[in-house]
Amino acid sequence: MVVINPPAANVQITIDQVVNDSTLLLKWTPFSGDQFHKYLLTRVSTYMKDGRFGTYTEPIDSSTDRNHLSFKEEAMPYASDVYYYLYVKDATGRVIKYMGAAFYRRPNTLVNGFVTDVIYNKQKQWVYITEQKKISVVDCNSGRMIISKLFPVNIGYCYLGEWNGSSELYVPTVDGWLQILDAVTLEYKDKIYVAGYAVTSVVAVKGKLFVGSSDMSVGYSNCIKAYDRATKALTGRTGFWNNTRLVHLEQSDFEFIDITLNLIPTSTGYYQFDESGKVVVAKEDSYHGDFSVNAGIVRSFPDGQKFITSSSGTVFTKSLVFDRYIKQYGNYIDFAFNNDGSLIYAASGAEKKVDVITYPATTNVKKYETSLYPYKIFREGDVLFNVGRPVAGAQMNYLLVEKITL
Repeated sequence: MVVINPPAANVQITIDQVVNDSTLLLKWTPFSGDQFHKYLLTRVSTYMKDGRFGTYTEPIDSSTDRNHLSFKEEAMPYASDVYYYLYVKDATGRVIKYMGAAFYRRPNTLVNGFVTDVIYNKQKQWVYITEQKKISVVDCNSGRMIISKLFPVNIGYCYLGEWNGSSELYVPTVDGWLQILDAVTLEYKDKIYVAGYAVTSVVAVKGKLFVGSSDMSVGYSNCIKAYDRATKALTGRTGFWNNTRLVHLEQSDFEFIDITLNLIPTSTGYYQFDESGKVVVAKEDSYHGDFSVNAGIVRSFPDGQKFITSSSGTVFTKSLVFDRYIKQYGNYIDFAFNNDGSLIYAASGAEKKVDVITYPATTNVKKYETSLYPYKIFREGDVLFNVGRPVAGAQMNYLLVEKITL
């Protein structure tokens, strides 16, 4: 009698059930070939483990029982993309059969994309991470994503504000609109048509909304438009260029600077409005490129009398007078301050560190090492939140939050 063993079946591993966002039931068909010793199930995912962000391949289940055909994943790491690979091994440990793979994308986990800005919610200790068409809200203390929202078009520099007893998130879009969202749920509340092909930035102060637009109905100037939040009526307009980023000067009611986004050399302006939303002062810089300025790297000093910008840490007074460089030709990517502005926390964009620099002496007095390359930093008492990247300089990147004790 001749016995012919049938070939092994076309084995497949599948996700049989999604119990919740971090619990899965995996099932597979049995292996019926020769030399079976055990099944080995491995998981491949990218996440933060023991303070190191990387891609980890980990065995999570094995069995010498040929009829062991399922596994319940209950210890899923905090990763967005999770791959499961199933193998059959013989008694020597050699893989004799690759039995397929299953893929799971876990919702609302890690931010991974082309990040454009980060906003800090001091009350809740959340960050709003903006990508080209997406906003993700992440809890700074747990590092967990709370909610996210996709948009049909690209978005500009957003702003958090308070109106009528509730927190609102103001989202400018490239189709000429200013979207108004609930800051907790990201649900739509209202919108204002600003006009032009893009709204690039917004600031909200005491019931007034100030937007940087591309509405050139009166030319390249007067593209900053002020609106009343309650009535949505246009109350005033000013500006020297279209497509600028507005930055509120802290401790002031209606004082701002703006920096051009697509003009070379870069131009900077200073503006003051009254309570009705009408412009009182509008002033443009006189140097046009003599000093390093960057609309993507800019912070007001705590007293609102100065601001700092660019990788060199260029400090200007609010009158647009150059003050000093923190480090000319530096590689800083963001800044934070102590309460009175006498210490500047300067985050490196090329190294995993945050320098502590005295002002006005500009003496480097301390350094905090980070696990991630900083992108944006926010000080909360004796804690510094570093919203950082595992890879420096990459356009598409993961973004995570780490806490640094000062």
